[in-house]
Amino acid sequence: MISEDRNMSALDREALDWLVRLDDQPGDDNVHAAFDGWLDSSPAHRASWNAALDLASTVETAFPSIIVQDNAPAHEVAASDNVFKLPQRTERRRFPNQRWGMAGGLGLAACLCLAFAPDMALRLRAQELTGAGEVRSVALDDGTRVTLAPDSALSFDIDGKARSAHLLRGRAYFDVAHDDSRPFRVMADDTVVTVLGTAFEVDGVSADAAVAVRRGIVAVDYAGHDPRTVLHRGETVSLAADGHAQRGAMRAERVAGWVDGRMFVKDRPVGEVLDALRPWYGGYMVVRGAGVASRRVTGIYDLRDPEAALSALGKAHPIRIRRITPWLKIVTVE
Repeated sequence: MISEDRNMSALDREALDWLVRLDDQPGDDNVHAAFDGWLDSSPAHRASWNAALDLASTVETAFPSIIVQDNAPAHEVAASDNVFKLPQRTERRRFPNQRWGMAGGLGLAACLCLAFAPDMALRLRAQELTGAGEVRSVALDDGTRVTLAPDSALSFDIDGKARSAHLLRGRAYFDVAHDDSRPFRVMADDTVVTVLGTAFEVDGVSADAAVAVRRGIVAVDYAGHDPRTVLHRGETVSLAADGHAQRGAMRAERVAGWVDGRMFVKDRPVGEVLDALRPWYGGYMVVRGAGVASRRVTGIYDLRDPEAALSALGKAHPIRIRRITPWLKIVTVE
């Protein structure tokens, strides 16, 4: 069952004010002395302070691109006809000596400026870009049709000799026009897809890197994994963060169901479902809690109404929502 905490108490806001002051003036002994007096004056102050630190850590999680970096180089892969090359996931680490992370004393305005900085570079590279809740269909000059999921970006290059597209972010469904002389290549990070004519989905949003085929036959290769996986209509394969490849099956017409605003889920972690809802929500959704990975979900959800989808999830699982602002929501799965 969903419960909601829409408002912060005056004491909580006071604790957040102290978090800002301490971060802005780390070397001011007078500020630290005044804070120590405030903290020791009441157990309620200490409880609000601990909640503020917890919130700072949570907001830090909402902007991982600012505070994490890869500690391993990307794998280089070569393309061959009808082959998907999916990346091995690298472990991530935090930068050292971050007292309260990028939250910057919870100066959220500054955080948002930093968070949007990567988007500025992305906009310079992308020819097609979708926002929250937006699905866009793009017809390329060769007859190929690409459908972009929300919060996705694409560039492409079509000429008389070659056809290629680069999925810069998010998720896309490709219905490739057949052309024996010009194989169609799709790149997404370390993923390289080369096909002559088929329909498939590339999913780089969820916890697993995934491929699903609606029509045709494809071969899937993972760096460092043998043998090659061959997928037919209605078959899927995903590569988890630990490198384990898992095959699956689904009704072919349900591949890329998000094109029609539907999400079909069968025995998946609730955290994965919430991650899929993020691009459809007009703001930041932070997901946490012990049940994120352990609770499993099966159902059909309306992506066009993420609030209704969240309510549907709450009917089966204990979910608590904390709305910090109209654009920042914290979802805790018990």
